[in-house]
Amino acid sequence: MSAESVENAGAVAPPEPLVAGTLLLERYTVVRFIAATETANEYLVAVTRACPMCGVENQGDAATCGFCGSALPEASLLRLFEQRAPRAARALPSASFVIDDFCYTLAPNSAAAETAAATTLQLTYGLRTDTGLARSARGEPNEDSVAVVLLDAPGALRPLALFMIADGVGGAAAGEVASRMALQTLTREWTNRILLPLWNGTVLTDETVRAELQAGLAAANAQLVEFQNERGAQSGTTLTALVVLGTRALVVNIGDSRTYLWRDQNFAPLTRDHSYVGMLVANGLITPTDAYYHPQRNIILASLGDAASTADIFPLEGGTLELRAGDQWLLCSDGLWEMARDDVMQHILSQAADAQSACAELTQKANAAGGADNISVIIVRFDSDLL
Repeated sequence: MSAESVENAGAVAPPEPLVAGTLLLERYTVVRFIAATETANEYLVAVTRACPMCGVENQGDAATCGFCGSALPEASLLRLFEQRAPRAARALPSASFVIDDFCYTLAPNSAAAETAAATTLQLTYGLRTDTGLARSARGEPNEDSVAVVLLDAPGALRPLALFMIADGVGGAAAGEVASRMALQTLTREWTNRILLPLWNGTVLTDETVRAELQAGLAAANAQLVEFQNERGAQSGTTLTALVVLGTRALVVNIGDSRTYLWRDQNFAPLTRDHSYVGMLVANGLITPTDAYYHPQRNIILASLGDAASTADIFPLEGGTLELRAGDQWLLCSDGLWEMARDDVMQHILSQAADAQSACAELTQKANAAGGADNISVIIVRFDSDLL
């Protein structure tokens, strides 16, 4: 909303400007007074955010947690327009609230909006899922599931998208159902909670997006637990997901499916495995190479469907990940990364003409190496796009 549109909502001079540090609705902290017109004051405000270490809420202008002293993620800034409240409630602008006789209207930070407008990215992707050589020969089902939600057509600027892979665990087709059920639930929950509000112009802070991701995970967990209770059998699924929010992103991961990032000729997993061998590697008890051959490498320590498990949301310290032109993101189940090692995957990404052909070649490499498990891969590419 522009200052002019705020002015039109009322015709009375604004109050004296608020001082820095003023807290509104126990959520918005005034960081800086920007300017005043004849009818409105304009401020920058920071949104209250939770400490990533202890979870205690802190005012938006705090640099460290007031409870545990940990460093806080960078504050999310919004513009706030202050004016006399109109007489009729229906005359309130959108994204507004009233305190006493004053109306406060939130809008995206103009500096951030200008930066986003100047940054344009073109998104293309490919996907492939395969039962795998060994399981196919035994007539076993593919327990992997893949899902993509893209609210802009491929190639559109600043797209909103979900890319997800789930690898089911559990016998008697329970894993197959669990992975599919989890992605169906997450598709519904995250689209309704995050993508559609952003598509419709709602401002969501990083903190809010993370809370909505957790709410979606809780819904998927609850449905899987109910499924287990009905069947009287243990089942669950891993999950790795890339959530694209224009020029930024978050990655969600639980289990041993992975998301890799190839940027500036560097290729490495962003996620960490919730597995027995992953724990051994993290504690320096075995090398990453040893993990490929360890007899207990298939033991998963966390999954959706296990109420005691917690998913990682990257970046772990809060905020979001910046997307850059030239990025390639690779999501996969363990059926790919156990068969086609990191150097093989990097080579294929560097040589393939497009994301879909890279997915096909990676699947072929995994099967050629034995194809011991189901193989699923999604590749998302970002390139610059000139206006």
